[in-house]
Amino acid sequence: MSGAAAPAPLVLRPAVAGDAEAMAALEPAAFPHPWSLAQLASEINGASSVGLVAHDARGGLTGYVLFRRILDEAELLRLAVRPEHQRLGLATALVARGLAELRADGCAVAFLEVRADNAGAICFYERTGWEAAGGRPRYYPDGTDALLYRRSVPP
Repeated sequence: MSGAAAPAPLVLRPAVAGDAEAMAALEPAAFPHPWSLAQLASEINGASSVGLVAHDARGGLTGYVLFRRILDEAELLRLAVRPEHQRLGLATALVARGLAELRADGCAVAFLEVRADNAGAICFYERTGWEAAGGRPRYYPDGTDALLYRRSVPP
């Protein structure tokens, strides 16, 4: 027996305005150009927003996903997981649950942009059914290109 404690179970739930501060605290660990607290709060409160957070048994935020839907399409805006919770299936669970909620709202397709230099994210998206659909030159503030991905929203 190793004596290591089992990881605390994680719970997924809809994001609420009160989650914005914890989400903003995670942003710098997840993105080179983090969103502000105001940007996150605005997105969570948006009428077309679908947001989910994951938290551990103690209530600590471990990850989140934000989508925005427009008619029968959606865009994955943000996906972040604390470094110590990465590679445990949490990002997959967040995206899958978000897509399921979008499908229930009538969405048929989802899109996202990812930094062309983010090999880990590109690998994750391709492994989970996203397909390359184009690019956006110099999309990010530092001049990095974005790759555009799409996927159908499963029934």
